Amino acid sequence: MARFRFAVCEWSFPCWGSLAVKMAGEAGFDGMQLGDAGGSMHNFPLRDKRVQEHYMEAGARYGVAFPQIHLYTLGHQGYYRSRLDSLEGKLCLESIRQGIIAASEMGVPSVIIDGMRMNDEAKKLHVFQVAQYAVRTGEEYGVQIGMETDMSLEDHIRFLDALDGKLKLCFDAHNPVMYGTGHPPDMIRTLGRERFDHFHIKESQANEDGYLSVETPIVLMGQGCTYFRESAQAVKEIGFEGWIVSENFYFRPNIMEQGLDYVSAARRDVESLHAVYGTE
Repeated sequence: MARFRFAVCEWSFPCWGSLAVKMAGEAGFDGMQLGDAGGSMHNFPLRDKRVQEHYMEAGARYGVAFPQIHLYTLGHQGYYRSRLDSLEGKLCLESIRQGIIAASEMGVPSVIIDGMRMNDEAKKLHVFQVAQYAVRTGEEYGVQIGMETDMSLEDHIRFLDALDGKLKLCFDAHNPVMYGTGHPPDMIRTLGRERFDHFHIKESQANEDGYLSVETPIVLMGQGCTYFRESAQAVKEIGFEGWIVSENFYFRPNIMEQGLDYVSAARRDVESLHAVYGTE
């Protein structure tokens, strides 16, 4: 089996569901990290057997595996930062539970939660409690929990070690550059192989002042300034094996302006991922 497998986020394409799976397969990706199909806003569609069958049939048809479910809607709702005894907090925990059960029913090994914008100790403690709940529920259903975060290296280590290594990282190599929390290749080497579930990869170009922000353009891999090649080298050096997941956005105007469609743009990134990670 290959050391690395390459996946893409469902929200990297403008349409979710079987069309996104089809485009991922046509681009050459091995897998797709599923979103939550609207989560609590749509009464947890991934728990519906018909929806599950829709995805599984599409995956089989286009040769695309589903290694993770990312609780995408929950992250955008911001309920991770709501008191657990509030309506939003209770909905946060229920969203995590429903996502984990859906993963267990679909044979998806990992569910990804959010740990972003924990900019004071109270927020860190709160999200730690959410992570504890996710880990307990994941153990109950045999599902690994991963977390995407923008924390500093030191906070990464404290947070993960406090959970006895049961929580793994969805490490976005773009986030430390975006949020100014560290140098991604050095963070990868220091954190070490065992703390990672998988990696998110995307690239940005800096603005005229040399800074990244949510407004600076996402670009194809190798065209930005977020240490794409250096991070790949660090991933290889620590001996990681598993999923490398593109979180690029193949419908952004600056990508379309290059004369590419969704699939041809994604195919360019597949080629870049194979070039820097290898196919060993």
